[in-house]
Amino acid sequence: MDDCKTCDSAGVPGIGALPWDIDATTAALIDRVSTGRMRELRGDVPLEDMIPLLESDLKYTIVSFMDCLDCERVLFWGLCVRGNPILRRADRTEVDRWQWSEVPARERWARS
Repeated sequence: MDDCKTCDSAGVPGIGALPWDIDATTAALIDRVSTGRMRELRGDVPLEDMIPLLESDLKYTIVSFMDCLDCERVLFWGLCVRGNPILRRADRTEVDRWQWSEVPARERWARS
């Protein structure tokens, strides 16, 4: 597949053992969505809420699927309380096949 300037550059390398910088990669994805280069297909919470939910330790994994509007690929962005973040291409059918789990009530983890 050809390279894509939009989604291939979304991941910001982490330092040390982390493959991706969680804050910078999340911000890059939010930027691409807000500028209309990507769109959120489905996620546990909106991209803006992934880090606050992760920091709460109330949900073990938090995921989001995004559609790149430039190359039509799907990206998976996953955060895990005790694991490394994952940014990868995903099959479009994975969005519907993902085993979604309940998100704790927003009042328990959202920043005010």
